[in-house]
Amino acid sequence: MRNETKVTYLKNDKVKLIMPMDNYRRLLKGSQDLKNMVSMMHECHTIYLEDLGKLETLEWRMADYLNFKRKKGKDGGYYYGDYVLSNHPEAVEES
Repeated sequence: MRNETKVTYLKNDKVKLIMPMDNYRRLLKGSQDLKNMVSMMHECHTIYLEDLGKLETLEWRMADYLNFKRKKGKDGGYYYGDYVLSNHPEAVEES
């Protein structure tokens, strides 16, 4: 899937994001899922495997839709690296 989000870095520490409405709705759905999972964890002191999959999906969608990039690790890899802004000097363009 190709990232369709356009990120523009403005002056005064502001960012302008333009993304498809479908992606925005998916982020909203993910936010609602996250709220429900946190509520369930507080009530039951447990997490369901189904919720873990939803968390992974939300992590990936947020990084993809908001155009975050992985930071290159000390060993040169990036798979487990933290996310950074796309204009960060150590941001790795994933293929």
